[in-house]
This record gives sequence, structure tokens and C-alpha cells, in this order.
Amino acid sequence: MKKIFAFLLAIIFYIALVIFILVSTGNIKIQFISNKKKEKSIDSYINNGLAINDKNLNLSKGKLDKYYYNQLDKTSKIIYDKLLDEKEKLKTGTTQIKFVNKEFDEILNKSDGMGVLSSAYQNAVDAIRLDRVDLFYVDFSKTVLRTITYTRGNSKSYEVYLDKSSNEKNYLQDNIKSKSNVDEMITEINAVKEALLPQITGSNYEKILYIHNWLIDNLEYDKTQEKENTRNIYGALLQQNVVCEGYAKTFKYILDELNIPCILISGDAQNSQGITEKHMWNYVQINEKWYAVDVTWDDPIIINEKGQNTSLPDDVRYKYFCQGIKFTENHFADKILTKGCQEWKYPDLYNK
Repeated sequence: MKKIFAFLLAIIFYIALVIFILVSTGNIKIQFISNKKKEKSIDSYINNGLAINDKNLNLSKGKLDKYYYNQLDKTSKIIYDKLLDEKEKLKTGTTQIKFVNKEFDEILNKSDGMGVLSSAYQNAVDAIRLDRVDLFYVDFSKTVLRTITYTRGNSKSYEVYLDKSSNEKNYLQDNIKSKSNVDEMITEINAVKEALLPQITGSNYEKILYIHNWLIDNLEYDKTQEKENTRNIYGALLQQNVVCEGYAKTFKYILDELNIPCILISGDAQNSQGITEKHMWNYVQINEKWYAVDVTWDDPIIINEKGQNTSLPDDVRYKYFCQGIKFTENHFADKILTKGCQEWKYPDLYNK
């Protein structure tokens, strides 16, 4: 038995020696094959011609908090500017905001003056809703533009002011009661923002990607459609439960803070079941080209076999991130936001 064991050891030693000699002389190569699949890069999922490791994607700078404002006529700009100048008064929800320089007398002296001014006011409101997501506390559907006519002989003058609707207690969002309440909410938002911003580094493209992923990782879509603040930045940053408006407005809010061009787009979108619904998303500018981002649709509700929410595969997570013209195959921007009002223009998406 000992002889057999010794014989086997001798054979094993001989084979090992031969292999060692062949490897050392280069006559044979040994390759170790891993069963682990090579992970795909994020770039391979996004497929937009940009590269995450390109540190030069920084040319487009400047927050676009007046993109819609710049499309307004002179009268609408006067109204828009006045609302921003008096935003501290807007926090009360009850203060009348008066136009004291007779800005609209010439318009109101015309036969269709009231109609023209009403359209100008609505255009200003539509623009400010999309430009200034920080004014989350105002519900402009509760505001009206009132006029008082003063007649002296053959001449007329007018007093024009913003006020709450007759059937409303104030023009704040339903769950907000006072200016102190607004200031407290703004303080809470700023605290979250100041903690988040230092974490966002790299090129503009990397920063946009970081915010996209942060929102997906931290927010949940509100399926009930009944919770408070689901359409604004407070609901996203503090309550972390929102609908598409909350996702898109918060995406813009943070990019504005980072001085990266971003605008809100309101319109319709057709989902994979062929159902068209009202929706909101963003356009961002990277090195002078425009790309579309739909954070909401990159954060779908996926339920596993046990009925629990599960993590997203990357081919889903980046499907609507920084996409070009193909994005418009199922996303349709509204050219007119309010019936009878002006038509808006949007940037052309990158067409690779």
C-alpha cells in the first residue's frame, strides 16, 4: 500500500514539474476565467452620446428662472415683475398687491382692454408657475386681478391690484395657513438643500446624474393623489412623497441652485400601456445642447413576487435620463398652457 501511495505522489510531482517548466518557458498559458459578469457602464444604458468620465461637460451655465418670462409681452412682464417684487406679501395669502403707477390705463381705455389685461395676467401666472418653483406656497388658481374705474369728466383712470378670489380665505396652498408657516417651511427646505449641495460634485453632467439618482433613491411616488404638498419642493425634500410635478420641480430647484440650465415642461405623456395622461418633466442644457429628463418615469413602482418594492435595474433607471429628440415620441409639450392665452416655445432637443 505504501509503495502504491509513493508511486502516485511521484506521478503527481512529475506532472507538476512538467507544467511548471512549460509555463516558465512560455510554451503554455494558464488563464483563470471568472463566472462573474462584467458590469455594464452607466453610459451604455443612457446612450445619448455623452460620457460620465468627460470632465469637460460644463460649458452651459446659468439658472433659467426667467425662461418663460422672456417670452412674455411688456404688459405680462410688468405683472410678473410685480409679483416677484412683492413675494414677501404673497406669503401672507391675503395682502392685496397694488399696481400704483397707472401701468394699465392705456390698455384699459380700449374697448377690449379688460380682456387684454386678463390674458396678460394669465400669461404672467403661467410663466411664473414654471419659472419660480420656490414660490410653492402660492396657489394662483385662488388669485384674481381686480380693477376699479374712476371717471372724471371724459377721462378715466384705473386702480389694479391682485387679490384673493371672493370665495377663498387666502391664496396660499390649502395646507398653509400663515406667513410664519411659509417661513418655517422655507427654513426646512433650506436646511435639506444646504446638506445636499456639498455632496454634488464633478462636471455639470455628473451633477445632473447625481440629482436624478438622489431623487429616485429618496422619493416615493404618491399613488393616492390625496396627500399634501405632492406637487411642490416641500413635499419632495421634507415629506419625500410626490407626483410628477414634485419630482420635476425639485429637479429644477436643485439645478437652479447649482447654476445649471434647467426648465420645466408641462404636457402629456403616453405610457407603455398606450394611456396618455397629464405630466411634467424637464429639459437640461449640457454644453449648449438640450436634453430631456423624466425623473418620475425613471422611478417606476416595481413590485417583486413578495409584494415588496424592489430596486430598479439600470436599463429602467436611465431610460428617460438626458435623452434627445426620440424622447418626444411619447412626451408631448403643451404649446398653450391656458386656453385663449399665448403659445410657448421650447428648445430643440439634441438630434444625434
